[in-house]
Amino acid sequence: MSILPEKHFAVIGAGNIGRILLERLRDAGVPPAHLVVCDSDTERASAAAERYGVRAAALHDEVVCQADVWLVATSPASVADVVKALAGTMRPGQIVVSFAAAVPVSHLEALVPAGVSVVRVMPNAPSLVGQGMNPVVYGTSAIPDARTLVEAVLATLGDWIEVADDQVNWCVGLSGAAMRSLVPVLEGMTRAGVEAGLSESDARRIAAQVMLGTAALALETDLSWEEIKGLTPMQTVDEPAVAQLFVDAARGVKAKIDGLQRKL
Repeated sequence: MSILPEKHFAVIGAGNIGRILLERLRDAGVPPAHLVVCDSDTERASAAAERYGVRAAALHDEVVCQADVWLVATSPASVADVVKALAGTMRPGQIVVSFAAAVPVSHLEALVPAGVSVVRVMPNAPSLVGQGMNPVVYGTSAIPDARTLVEAVLATLGDWIEVADDQVNWCVGLSGAAMRSLVPVLEGMTRAGVEAGLSESDARRIAAQVMLGTAALALETDLSWEEIKGLTPMQTVDEPAVAQLFVDAARGVKAKIDGLQRKL
């Protein structure tokens, strides 16, 4: 039986990630009365609250301060300020989960009192449909019960893998932003299908299922990359160049996030 419906959650930030969290937690059976959303843009918070049938509140409202878990989905520049603002009301056993890039978990741990667990997650947009990959870092303060609860949250989003704090900037390019690199592949395949006379929806379906099936081969077999490629002998692109394109993309994203981290 899931432990999620027993807990109270405050989602701080009503942007893309905040709305995904509200939707997935609601669909996982968390009662609306156990969910609250707040945002510096009160209109955005109210719109999210209305959409998901939960309560909107200000950051210092009691319902926010008494939450078991704070899911901080604000911009990287705002995360530390949010944690500082809440620190005075924190009590042992509460959990802070940051979904922001460029803010190390060690930095956030220094802002909270003893006994509060701090966790960092690199979010991934496919979590919207429960198919995300969300690397997670547990702070030194994170107790086993906190890990269990956070992993129950992550399970509503898809899959996760534990990484080191200094690996998360790489993970932005490997999982967080990587979807953006893959969408043009699907777009191109869909356009080719339309050119062949298929409807847009049918061409999109073929493209998406091919990508999904290829991913399943990678996840569900121990075939090497060359063996997987060998299942379809016809080479269609310059494979080394395409592979290098994605390596370079991940490196470029890491460099950008490293630069942002130095500024915060």
